[in-house]
Amino acid sequence: MLYGIILNFYYGNKATYTTFNGICNAIRNYFKGLKYKRGVLTKWNAITLKIVIIKSEGKSIEDCL
Repeated sequence: MLYGIILNFYYGNKATYTTFNGICNAIRNYFKGLKYKRGVLTKWNAITLKIVIIKSEGKSIEDCL
């Protein structure tokens, strides 16, 4: 059974998706997709040249870029 914001999302978008699998994929992408994307973006933003140089010991700066 759907509750809260998932139920609101379903009723707001049910006309867009004609199959059960379509709405399930839409719900999954809308909720789990955002969390995954935020996590990846956070990791990406945490990468600095200094960290790459430290992890790539023995390589030149040009190779690290």
